[in-house]
Amino acid sequence: MKTLAPTEKLFFRLLLLISSLHLLFTLPLDVIDIDSAQYAEIARQMANSGDFFTLIDNGRRYLDKPILTFWTIASSFQLFGLTNIAFRLPALLLSFLSVYSIFRITMLIWENERQAYLAAIVYLITPGFYAMVVDPKIDVYLVSYLVFTYHFYYLGRKKNPNYYYLMYLMMSLGFITKGPISVVIPALSIGGDILFRRDWKLLLSMKLFPGLLVLASLPAFWCALLYRDFNSYGPAFFIWIQSFGRFYKEMYNIKFDPFYFYKSFTWAFMSGVIPMILYIGFRVVRYYRNVGWKEILRKIRVNEYSNVDFVVPFWVFLFLFLISFSRYPLPQYIYWILPGAAIYFGRIAEESLFSSVTKRMRPSFMIAGIIYLVGYCLLPLFVSEVGILYPVFFLIGLVFIFLMAQFIPIELLVTVTGAALFYSAISLVYYPLLTTYQPSKEMGAKIKELEPNEPVLYTFRLSNSKRSFAFYANRNFRNIYDMETLEALWKDHPERLVVVPTEHLGLIQEATGKAYSIEVVMERESYKVATPTVAFLKKETRPLVTKKISLIWLKKRSGKIPNPTK
Repeated sequence: MKTLAPTEKLFFRLLLLISSLHLLFTLPLDVIDIDSAQYAEIARQMANSGDFFTLIDNGRRYLDKPILTFWTIASSFQLFGLTNIAFRLPALLLSFLSVYSIFRITMLIWENERQAYLAAIVYLITPGFYAMVVDPKIDVYLVSYLVFTYHFYYLGRKKNPNYYYLMYLMMSLGFITKGPISVVIPALSIGGDILFRRDWKLLLSMKLFPGLLVLASLPAFWCALLYRDFNSYGPAFFIWIQSFGRFYKEMYNIKFDPFYFYKSFTWAFMSGVIPMILYIGFRVVRYYRNVGWKEILRKIRVNEYSNVDFVVPFWVFLFLFLISFSRYPLPQYIYWILPGAAIYFGRIAEESLFSSVTKRMRPSFMIAGIIYLVGYCLLPLFVSEVGILYPVFFLIGLVFIFLMAQFIPIELLVTVTGAALFYSAISLVYYPLLTTYQPSKEMGAKIKELEPNEPVLYTFRLSNSKRSFAFYANRNFRNIYDMETLEALWKDHPERLVVVPTEHLGLIQEATGKAYSIEVVMERESYKVATPTVAFLKKETRPLVTKKISLIWLKKRSGKIPNPTK
């Protein structure tokens, strides 16, 4: 086992700390529409109702995702209250645990401590990992359970076979987090490795029969609950349609771009993708020249690769190839392979930066760091006021690089420091700017103040995707579509609060006529902040793409609403 000297270990732990700080800054950030706010809202209803066995979304039964994520968040809400921190804390804790597992997996495979630190560090600073944490969706939980699955697999393989039971349990937890993908990815990588090397002894040692019972236990329980609520369609949707259906079902046939996930991997693993491509290309060409295809095929046939571990390469590259055939491409699918890419990159970085002939690739490790630093410098172009400390932190980062360069390769220092500065700026400056254009938190607080006992927030011509209004107001929301409904709802209430796009204030006043008056409580700029466009990013064009949302009192004067259709 290759261990580090105490001084070098201290430096690497310092880099780990620096790589982690920006994640802590995400804890108090607002929950944004669409997905994160929806998950927070479902968990809020679960926590408020105390019913942990039924998923309710805005008062209606919910089928689209399994239950474990909502259990987790709802438990956090019950412990810490309905706050941003309570929503984000479980995802962040699981993510940090997954980083530790990445460190341990690398040690179990290659027994190289420097390599393990490098794998953990690069995972912490990949854009995909930050995107998972800053806007936590179900994938951040799935990825953690995937990492734990591999951790217990290697513990079972290297230490004690009883760890395999925990491997199956982690797959079971992942199953009721995202579905069968928690089994498919390990089956492809671990199973593919066993088949390729024909290691039947390993397969027989993996506690298959009792392990499969452990694996099936939680999905079977969830299927029983789904059958109770949705009959046979519930389990079928959970096990088949919502997962494998993305390859063949017309309902998921959005588009087919065979390069979509390769492009997504490029940005998600930007911290190490260029060195990885160069390293793999260098190794493949060199090995082919030395051996040739015929010899490679012969080695496969006679199983000369039986001592090589292919689990991580199959995890990353085999699954990346297969997922490229999905007809329902979403960028978060690429997150599922980022831990494997980080583990593999740890080996590349250790060889290239410290100990081998591939040192010629060292300049490629600098590219990501320069991009991060340039991004940090350009961010003030999109934020009017960043504060005097902004350039000070940049100078501190440069001084840190200069002082530490005698102990740590400068390529690594530039990338870690640049990423830490850039992500911290996103967490502390840019993300808060974005959420100023999502007024739901401020309006939610005002709604709870003015209508403390109302169970429903009413909206008019507001998109149903605005789940954050319900979460921050701590109540369901209902859109008003016709004046007969409005008349019935206002029958016993002289006034109610309504959230309405400002552009539709005239429409609601025209529809209600003289029977109702409108009093604006507050008006705020609004934008779909989850997908900012270039026009929104530019300060000069931002007012052209934002809209205003108003919180109003809709007050009943007297009499009956005239029917505008008559």
